[in-house]
Amino acid sequence: MPQATSKLNAFPVFMRVEGEAVAIVGGGEEALAKARLIGQSSAVLRIVSDAAEAELLAFIAANGAIHIAAAYDATHLEGAVMVFAASGNEALDRRVAEDARRLGIPVNAVDRPELCDFFTPALVNRAPVAIAIGTEGAGPVLAQMLRSRIDRMLSPSLGPLASLAASLRGTAERLLPKGNARRRFWSDFFGGAPARAMDAGQLSQAHDAAVDLLLSNAPASGHIALVGAGPGAEDLLTLRAHRLLMEANV
Repeated sequence: MPQATSKLNAFPVFMRVEGEAVAIVGGGEEALAKARLIGQSSAVLRIVSDAAEAELLAFIAANGAIHIAAAYDATHLEGAVMVFAASGNEALDRRVAEDARRLGIPVNAVDRPELCDFFTPALVNRAPVAIAIGTEGAGPVLAQMLRSRIDRMLSPSLGPLASLAASLRGTAERLLPKGNARRRFWSDFFGGAPARAMDAGQLSQAHDAAVDLLLSNAPASGHIALVGAGPGAEDLLTLRAHRLLMEANV
């Protein structure tokens, strides 16, 4: 009999926030951590604090965030698509959460899972590719450990490669029939010459290789990567060696 899969109490989704306001109430370390996280998106940050610490003020100035330097009021949440109660004051955070719910805005209260409508993940950012790791608030340190491992595994070129793929998607759909031909192209694109060129920092060569692959509609030629194992211990391999082993078709 198959083992029952544990059910998630929080379902992971990606919310569109481009140009939308995200309100963070707080002026200290907790607010700064959330600002740095949301600052990786194209949302408009709105920081509400009449006593913002110097590091948060520097972040606001460097990232073009909106700073409302006043005592918190529920009107400061209006128009936001997401709210963070990050003041470090339990009474204020509870008030912010209640106001957000009254306005129909999902809210996250830092270190107070009972007040949260959603949980923020540990994020691996290779925009437009993102990997979010969550523990439903049960183990933030575990989430960060997993994030660190995954971050080391993924090439920094993954984001530009995904952007190149997006720019070619329409052409691929016009030139290639649905089914095996299209799947083979994308498999060869992400695992063949375009990916290798992008990993080497050669954007124009990656584009040319992708176009050649698209026009030829032929299977990509394979390649061999030599990985030195040194003394033979897995944990002494380089990060690049780990990525090559993970990507190998064996």
